[in-house]
Amino acid sequence: MIQMMVADRSETMRLGVCALFNKHPGNVVIQEAANRADVIAKLEVDHYNLILVDPVLAAGHEENFLRQIRATAPRSNVLVYTELDELHFGMRAIRCGAKGYVMKSRPADELLAAASRVSAGKVHMSEALAEEVALNTWEGKAMSLHETLSDREYLVFAMLVCGRSVTSIAAALHLSIKTISTHKARAMVKLRCKSLSDMIQYCISHNLSAECRARCADR
Repeated sequence: MIQMMVADRSETMRLGVCALFNKHPGNVVIQEAANRADVIAKLEVDHYNLILVDPVLAAGHEENFLRQIRATAPRSNVLVYTELDELHFGMRAIRCGAKGYVMKSRPADELLAAASRVSAGKVHMSEALAEEVALNTWEGKAMSLHETLSDREYLVFAMLVCGRSVTSIAAALHLSIKTISTHKARAMVKLRCKSLSDMIQYCISHNLSAECRARCADR
């Protein structure tokens, strides 16, 4: 019997994933979670062989969220299922303890195969991500500058390059303008940017536009 959690902020997505797995029965019991607190609360009570999670559920704290899951349920296997591009977030997810990574744009059969492998304690990732992981492991490849950003700094960076003002970001994240300005300043230092134009150029040159739009969704 496989105990599985589906954690996604979208009810439609959760229902779709549950329907997919119920269509291919294999002694799987599925629980749903719609927010970070619900995920952690369930993990503190029950054991899950497989945690299928979209990190953006944590709203700007994606990496911390994955680390929290691993700390709360160290024996569970984590499979990331997200719209965040694997070449820009995949390596970070693996570093945070995920054993598998599947983008939501991939076919349903790939998700089923990934879930089967990861629930058994094996690893699943695309050839491109596997190559990236190998290069980082074998060559000690340095992180890109944007990989040094904290979750909150990355979210502020993403919202800025997507055209949001500091004031609107503060309102959306329920933080003060001063706090957002601090995150912006730290991000600029880490990215070695002197202006918003430099940040936008960094985003474009590193092909981060799609990921930034995904992080800004619903905010």
